[in-house]
Amino acid sequence: MKKIAFLVVITILSLSCSHDEGYGGLATIRGKVFGKDYNSNGNVVGQGYVGGFKVYISKHGEPNYFDSKDSAPDGSFKFDYLYEGKYDIWVYGDCDYCAWDQVYVLKTIEITSKKQTVETEDFVVSF
Repeated sequence: MKKIAFLVVITILSLSCSHDEGYGGLATIRGKVFGKDYNSNGNVVGQGYVGGFKVYISKHGEPNYFDSKDSAPDGSFKFDYLYEGKYDIWVYGDCDYCAWDQVYVLKTIEITSKKQTVETEDFVVSF
């Protein structure tokens, strides 16, 4: 009987310690925004890491973001203090032939350990 009670207590404690995705943890996601500038003929006339692009983060599959950051002058961004779980991160770039004249680049990132730092591949956008 004591073993069953002990197992029940351990199970309840382990469930109460789990957290949803979002802020409050010890993990980090970071990356960079790389921009390409095209002329009217579709040729690249400039490229490099770009600052001032808004980077958004949400829980995976949720349409509303819970935070955003501007990329630094070297294109870098960082979201700290995250829990384990899946996150969607995206940026918007210009698109002359798209509805609303923008397109977004989305990446799904998974944090699998408590103090993990995940480095994303570059977000490549046009401007």
